[in-house]
Amino acid sequence: AINLLQKIEHTGNYIFMRNGERIRARQIAYVLEKYAERQGIATKSTHKMRKTYASNLNAKGVPLDSIRELLGHSNPTTTLGYILNPLTEKETYDLITKAL
Repeated sequence: AINLLQKIEHTGNYIFMRNGERIRARQIAYVLEKYAERQGIATKSTHKMRKTYASNLNAKGVPLDSIRELLGHSNPTTTLGYILNPLTEKETYDLITKAL
């Protein structure tokens, strides 16, 4: 399995680039659909992937303002709409209990 969280060397202004140019969302979606189909798995939309990305960053303690900036949002409220709780109910309860 590929470790998607490993550090990847990054050069350029965008995460997804080809020949120094930004790859558009539809192009990314096409590639994801193609490879998911080859693997026999369901395709997730790029929007759902952004929500997962934001949620995972939040769960690891990345500040909301940093997540907002990474997603390109001007309003933190928009970013909050992207963040889902990836923890189970028990894990969430345990964190709340520890915080109090």
